[in-house]
Amino acid sequence: MKTKNMFPLLLVFAFAHPAVRAQGIDEVKELIDNQQYKSAEIVLEKTTGSDNNPEFNYLLVKTYLEQDKKIEARTFINTHLTGAGSADAAPFNRIAYARYLLSTGNKIKANDVFRSLASDKKNQRDPALLMAMAEVSIEENDGDASLALDWLKIAQKRDKNNAGIDLLKGQAYRKLSDASNAYTSYQEALKKDPNNLKGHYLLGKIFTTQKNADVYLPHFLNAYELDPGYAPVLNELYKHYYYLNSKLAKKYLLEYIAHSDYSLQNEYDLIDILYLNGDYETAIDSASTLLSKEGEKVKPRLYKLMAYSAAKSGDSTAALKFINDYFDKEDPQKYVAPDFELRAQLTNILAGAETEVAAYYSIAAEMDTVTANKAKYATTIAGLYKKAGDAHRQAIWLGKLYQWKEKTNNIDLFNWGLAYYTAKEYQLTDSVFSLYTVRYPDDIYGYYWKAQANAAIDTSMIDALAIPSYHKVVEIGERDTITHKKMLVKAYGYLGGYEANITKDYAKSLQWFERYLLLDNDNADVKRYVEMLTKWIADKK
Repeated sequence: MKTKNMFPLLLVFAFAHPAVRAQGIDEVKELIDNQQYKSAEIVLEKTTGSDNNPEFNYLLVKTYLEQDKKIEARTFINTHLTGAGSADAAPFNRIAYARYLLSTGNKIKANDVFRSLASDKKNQRDPALLMAMAEVSIEENDGDASLALDWLKIAQKRDKNNAGIDLLKGQAYRKLSDASNAYTSYQEALKKDPNNLKGHYLLGKIFTTQKNADVYLPHFLNAYELDPGYAPVLNELYKHYYYLNSKLAKKYLLEYIAHSDYSLQNEYDLIDILYLNGDYETAIDSASTLLSKEGEKVKPRLYKLMAYSAAKSGDSTAALKFINDYFDKEDPQKYVAPDFELRAQLTNILAGAETEVAAYYSIAAEMDTVTANKAKYATTIAGLYKKAGDAHRQAIWLGKLYQWKEKTNNIDLFNWGLAYYTAKEYQLTDSVFSLYTVRYPDDIYGYYWKAQANAAIDTSMIDALAIPSYHKVVEIGERDTITHKKMLVKAYGYLGGYEANITKDYAKSLQWFERYLLLDNDNADVKRYVEMLTKWIADKK
């Protein structure tokens, strides 16, 4: 990789150990700036510990803590920096100790070290030392970014043209959630050093939080042009293109892996991007290799990646096994809606599994926060319960569909009400078709099925529940007797029966049955009723 123009890594090398010179201090700086902390650790562990290279001690503690190796940092400090807490210790050893203190939450003791260092006039004349103190206060969660800015202002009076100071100021402002001043500081760094790699990178980072690709992408690409091997930028480019262009995302991921330390996360990301690029067999092979190597230590999401890849490659049986393994091993708190959707899709290959499949989709619908997705799940679930012959649950999910669907229509209401009717839940059928008649007052189907439901409730006809709706069926249906013939004869027959059996108004009953025969003259029963009613009327029964 090329040597990068970025803020100094807080080193004063006058007393550098010869072995480090041989190894190349520029290499160590590049490794750390490239976030290759393990590689830097290997180099530094060979050369640190003696009193004449405290800057290297600081760097080693930094690499430990960047990898969350607090035990190693403590062991190193207790073994090699036993006097780092005293005022007589070398300043960089003291800063290393303060960094460790902050990492363990001992903010008070760390600040005591910093106050002591900052009060020394000799230290105030050392920009590199002040920058080191600022770096620690910026990068550690418990560090004080406001104090860091104070130290950097002092350092800048001594070294006005140091772009690294402006970069650190920008990072301090970002920690203080002051994006405006952070932006100004990074711009100032680039004025002093237009080819400053980290300046472009950090400017881009400001705008990633705002998801403003029009601004951040040019900065990342500028940094990439300055050094195609700068891992932080490669990672950002990979993330940017992940959902936009999987081929480009793969390109940047492979470059990132080539210029970063080995990590399991890189393995997961590579399998993931292989899947996105349609290389399913390679994704499965890579995942199997990782599983063989790591065993039970692998993240459960690996099984999910294998399930998706196997499903896409057409091996549903293997995919089902992998997704079931995922659910067996993953923390339930980490499940997401698409997990259950995939499990449902794969379980659906099993004969007679409609109820189980519907249950998985139901969980997905409950977890998903996007209403359009909920509607999609509800459609699928209702279909599954219809196939399983469970009209009750079908109706429940058609009701949810009606609730979640952005633009509903008469068919949505019809299917919902009909499912309740099929389930013989007639009161709920009436409620749905009552809503239908309100929304579609000129549509015959609402009144017809409302009448059917009420007829099923009022089987004796005593309460005349179905009568108003059947009258409405006649009113609308007679506008087009051919289209509505079936519903009209049903209404005529019911109304004729009601008048004959309940009101005993045989003349009205006869009228209804005669209208019936005008549409269906082949019905022997109705002909018999007409003859009977005619005789009763003639006999004045």
